[in-house]
Amino acid sequence: MIRTISLLPALLAALLAGCHVQPRANDQLDAVLWSQTSVEHDALFLQVFASATRQLQHALADPAWDALAQPPRTLQGLPPAVIVDIDETLLDNVPLNARAVLADRPYDYDAWYRWVDRAQARALPGAVAFMQAAARLGITPYYLTNREAGQEQATLDNLQRAGFPIASSAQILTAGTAIGGCQASGSDKSCRRHWVGTQARVLMQVGDSFGDFMTTRGSQQAQLQAAAPYLPWLGERWFLLPNPTYGSWYSAPYQGHEGLAEQQKRAFKHKALKPQY
Repeated sequence: MIRTISLLPALLAALLAGCHVQPRANDQLDAVLWSQTSVEHDALFLQVFASATRQLQHALADPAWDALAQPPRTLQGLPPAVIVDIDETLLDNVPLNARAVLADRPYDYDAWYRWVDRAQARALPGAVAFMQAAARLGITPYYLTNREAGQEQATLDNLQRAGFPIASSAQILTAGTAIGGCQASGSDKSCRRHWVGTQARVLMQVGDSFGDFMTTRGSQQAQLQAAAPYLPWLGERWFLLPNPTYGSWYSAPYQGHEGLAEQQKRAFKHKALKPQY
């Protein structure tokens, strides 16, 4: 009896191994799992958008209120606006990451373009209610996204289908847009933000990256130092959402060299970890 019991774990393991192929490690697995299955993910989005909604009236009533990280400017006569990122701020694209994990393949940008063209991404929790509340107060939304030029119509269709208040693709400022002479700026949103600042008094900015609020470069310490004067704006004029699936932080350990093998990228990520304070 003792001998039989001791063999059970090995027998079960052998049976399970015969039922399916053990998936290989994928660096996106836990991030995607948290984003799609944790109650904390949805609760954080609801919390951030609820806080932003409560702040709208206060921001609107203060004629000196400005959410742009730039020198003081003349705000008189400018209509109110909010600047919002789209992906992983308003629209949920994580199913695309989940497909890559399940297929055990790297992120596919051709699949991303097809995903955008389908215009079926769902709204993230709390996002539509916040944007509709702003619209009811007469606040114009500007959608600053690093989707590419040429994807405006599909993006407009997706936003409208999801219930966001947007009348025209002119409110969607893609990477390298000609608006404001920002063609050469690429994914850096500072030029687009500056242009919006010439058109409107920006009450709030909402995004999932510091790059959605101001231009920050270099190490984590350098970015925090550049942002230090504006950190009191978090939860007041800037509303930052979690995104564990991608961002500039993801490729920073291997300095954005996407041609490296996955094992090499992972080695750089391991090297960036801090096991001690």
